[in-house]
Order: sequence, then C-alpha cells, then structure tokens
Amino acid sequence: MTIKKAAKTILKLCLTLGIIGFLVQSGRLNFSRLLLFMNSPKILFSLLFVLLVFSIPLTAFRWWLLLRAIQIKLPLRRAYSLTWIGNFFSATLPGAVTGDLVKGYYIVKLDRSEGKTKALMTLVIDRATGLFGLIVMAFFALIFNWDLIFSQPKLQPLALFIVALFFSIAVFYTIILFPFAEGKDPFIRLFKKLPKSEIFLKVYNTFKLYQHHWRTLAVTLGISIIVHTLSAILFFLVARMLGMEQIDLPTQMFIMPIGLITTAIPIAPGGIGIGHAAFETLYSLIGITGGADIFNLFIVTQLAVFLLGGIVYFAYNSEYKVKDKDLLNKQN
Repeated sequence: MTIKKAAKTILKLCLTLGIIGFLVQSGRLNFSRLLLFMNSPKILFSLLFVLLVFSIPLTAFRWWLLLRAIQIKLPLRRAYSLTWIGNFFSATLPGAVTGDLVKGYYIVKLDRSEGKTKALMTLVIDRATGLFGLIVMAFFALIFNWDLIFSQPKLQPLALFIVALFFSIAVFYTIILFPFAEGKDPFIRLFKKLPKSEIFLKVYNTFKLYQHHWRTLAVTLGISIIVHTLSAILFFLVARMLGMEQIDLPTQMFIMPIGLITTAIPIAPGGIGIGHAAFETLYSLIGITGGADIFNLFIVTQLAVFLLGGIVYFAYNSEYKVKDKDLLNKQN
C-alpha cells in the first residue's frame, strides 16, 4: 500500500469514527432507546429483517433498474455498495437527500462523460420515484378506507392534499410518456423561459429518456410502494408495542407518508427533530399522543442499521472505482 492510499484509508476511518462519535455524544443516536425492544424482541427482529433484507436491497435494485434502462450498466453489486454508502451519509448528514449527493460524488469520480451526467440525473429520478411511492401508497390507503379517514375531520385537509398530489403525479407521468413530435415539446419551451433553465431541462430530458421504458417506471414505482408499505407496517407494530392500541393500520398507512416527506428537509441527520415534530402533530390529529416516540424508535433502529454503511464506505477502495470507470467508458 502506498503512502497516499494509506493516508486516504486513515482519513476515511477517522471520518467514519468521528461521525459516529458525534452522533452518540450529541444524543442524536442513543442506543439505550433500543432497550425498549427487550420485551418485544420479535418487533426489533422484524425491523432489522425488513431493513436489511428488503428495504435496502430493493432501493439499490430500483436505482440499478433506472440506470440500466438508459444503458448505464453499473454492476448491481456496485449500486448496492453505493446505496449503503448513501444511507450512511443520509443518517449522519442533514436531510434525507444528502446521501444522494455522496452517491453523486462517486458517480462523478467514475467518469466525466455524458454517460456520467445521465447516471447522476438518475439519482434525482430515483429520489422522485421514492417520493411518488409514498404519495401513491397514501392515496390507495385513503381510497380503500375513505369513510374511516373522512370520518375524522382533522384528517380531511390532509386527505384532499394527498388526492391533489396523486393526480399531479398522474399528470406528470402522462407528460413523461407522451410522444411529443421532435421540436414540439411545449414543456421544453416553458423550461427555457425559467431561471436556471439548464437544471430544469437536464432533469426533464432525463425523465424523457424513460418515455419508451414505461415498464421500468412502473416497476420502480411498485418497488417504492412495497418498501414504504413495509415501513408503514413496522411503524404500526412499534405503535402497538408502545401501547397505542387505538391506531389502525389503514390510518397508519395514510399519515406515515406525510410524516416521512418532512424528513427530507435538511435540518438534521435522518430527519431528527422535524420528523419528531411532524409525527407528533400527525398522530395528535387522530387523538393519539406519542407520535414522536414511534418515529424515534423507528429512526434510531434505522440509523443503527445505516451506520453499517460506514463499513462499506471504509472498504470501498480505488480498485472498484477503476473497474467501474472502465466499464462506464466502454459504454460511451
């Protein structure tokens, strides 16, 4: 090992340990809270099992499908590794989207061609697909439990908000899949008139690359719905463990997506703080106190799992980067 490689390894180790130490010392990662699971080890096992076996692998697979559809053939195992690294930094840096910035950094390091730009934009699409999955799940929970949710007046404004978002998504996908004639796309003309038009055009044009890949868009949206549905069930189990017997699963599947959307706001790692406030408020709308406790147990477990990505980050070496760069260069 050269001095340069050794220095990089030591720096990465110090950064990883420093981040974990800061989270523990600041109280943002209090493993003692996991002791609440001592009387319900099956629920803790369920949380860990779903996160490790379903949520993280499916999220990596979703991104890999988006890359593959536009001829960016990053190996699935590398997409999986980068997803772990992204989760690690999402857990340790403000905002849920910060992990995507780190994944984007590694994509930039791999290649500086047009293929890199498309790969980078898939991170935006992947994040949007995850958000769409939350909204679609909440919408179907509302549709199948319309009377139950609308019988609670305080939930009615949220219900109308979810309906509006769902139909906005339906319109968005229609625009993406509609085959506008060459040079006749009205949205390109619209975006050109906006400030920072280059950013809007890059995102829109990348989405339009999937115009003939509706199956990929459908499958990735389905994956998002599955992942979020599993999370909603876990929230429900934690609520029951804390003695909140009055919460029902349909209502949980309706309010949870709204709470998780707020965690993307870049204030604290993993949405700590604003996520607690959001879930406390949402649960209070249905007459339940302790929504912050439910979110707290879930997020601490999730953060503990995501910290394992620090091992992947530490082990991710230049040899893998060279292999991936060679692969991407062959495609361009």
